[in-house]
Amino acid sequence: MRKYLSIVLFFLFFQTGNLASQDGYPRNPSVDITHYKFELKISDNNDSLFGKTTISLKIKQSISQLTLDFQNVTENGQGMLVLGVEGKEGSLTFNHKGEKLVIDLSADPGEYQIGLSYKGVPKDGLIISENKHGDRTFFCDNWPNRAHQYLPVIDHPYEKATSEFIVTAPVKYQVISNGVQVEVVDLVNGMRRTAYRSYQQLPTKVMVFGAARFAVRHCNASDFTPVSAWVYPQEEQEGFSDYCSTTEILSWFVKKIGPYPYYQLANVQSKTRYGGMENAGCIFYHENSIDGKNGSEGLFAHEIAHQWFGNSASEADWHHVWLSEGFATYLTEVYKQEVHSDAAFREGMERNRKRVLGYMSKFPNSSIIDTTITNLNRLLNPCTYQKAAWFLHMLRNYVGDEAFWESVRSYYKTNEFGNSLTSEFMKHLEQASGESLTPFFNAWLYQPGVPEFQLSWKKNGSIKVEQVGKYFYPVKVRLTLKSKQGEDRFYDLKMIEPVWDSKIELDMANVTKVILDADNDVLKGK
Repeated sequence: MRKYLSIVLFFLFFQTGNLASQDGYPRNPSVDITHYKFELKISDNNDSLFGKTTISLKIKQSISQLTLDFQNVTENGQGMLVLGVEGKEGSLTFNHKGEKLVIDLSADPGEYQIGLSYKGVPKDGLIISENKHGDRTFFCDNWPNRAHQYLPVIDHPYEKATSEFIVTAPVKYQVISNGVQVEVVDLVNGMRRTAYRSYQQLPTKVMVFGAARFAVRHCNASDFTPVSAWVYPQEEQEGFSDYCSTTEILSWFVKKIGPYPYYQLANVQSKTRYGGMENAGCIFYHENSIDGKNGSEGLFAHEIAHQWFGNSASEADWHHVWLSEGFATYLTEVYKQEVHSDAAFREGMERNRKRVLGYMSKFPNSSIIDTTITNLNRLLNPCTYQKAAWFLHMLRNYVGDEAFWESVRSYYKTNEFGNSLTSEFMKHLEQASGESLTPFFNAWLYQPGVPEFQLSWKKNGSIKVEQVGKYFYPVKVRLTLKSKQGEDRFYDLKMIEPVWDSKIELDMANVTKVILDADNDVLKGK
């Protein structure tokens, strides 16, 4: 039965190794969107958004229609009404139903631009509300695929593009967005136009703007990257103290992974529904993330890690979101380990372990890559975060520190500003370690549960370690041999089969106890 399970998992793993969609989103290989120019107008009169979007695209094969994600007006009046679509030769006909906008665009291979005008009250995605101090705010909150609730886009991370946000708002608001601020112009009637441009390709999930009354501080630059804090004026002192501390976190990640991928790092107090939203170059943190004591340091590290993993190197399929969340979760713990202490790392990983085991008790069939999930928000669970972090930790022990970090850096560099799947990461690890890692990846990523161990030993040096659960998981585990003299000796073994039964070349005469995984470096059950 175990061999049969391995065959099935092998098939599943390599089936996801190409760019065909398993998350159900229809790709269009004939179209490549290269740039979005969003011109948006907001006001205090109502929650209406007036927009014009210019889309630059490359047609690779002849098409007769272009399909975009865009929420139409719903029965309750929320949604966006398309006023017109323009091409090079004039107006284009279109059909807008539900969340799809189909434009009649007969085009041969080449480069094109189309312009769309629209208005409406966003159903979601652009959160227009009041902050905790009663001030009106506007914050994009796109994850996972909510950008199309107010913007006409291809709302999937496989399609990345450069972008511009040109936002006209009442003059009392400051506007923050991705990339470089290129224009601020005061207009008539108390309005101001603020423009940003991102020169790096981004997925729509992190392509955003925010508008609010902010107090803004430009912190010390980190490795030539401008770092800033955007906080509610009522929390200026505490907010500047907390958010400007990210300069040191950013420096650590640059040294650990590689050059920072974006022009700036703006840290923004916001109304995001999440703890933090890793928008490229302008992270939105939840509005209670400030305490003046840097109590959200772990949150800051997690979202900064995403600038490399998730934003720049993005998952090509939603079911591989662990490449984003697992990396951010684990790198946060490694940051604590190297900046603070090994004890801080161990405490963090133990919390992660408890989250995984607690989740598994409720959802025993859950796994890190679960292609049966169709509700994308269900992908945000302890498997894609905490269990994936444990997967990376055990993988690091399995192949060794040197091969692991070499692979992490080369994987990122290869996929910078691009997309990848799990198989790409495995390829880098196999090249660095010289080992075949398919069984390891298949077991830990696709199988539910965690291993359970039984240990027995004899004074003659015979030791038997057996995994007794339903599934087998390749793993490296350390045995600690306790002696009468109080000196510990260690023996590291790689389990590539369910039973490891061997006689070790160590004197066991004075051994009083053998402990499996004394440092808790393996995610395990009983």
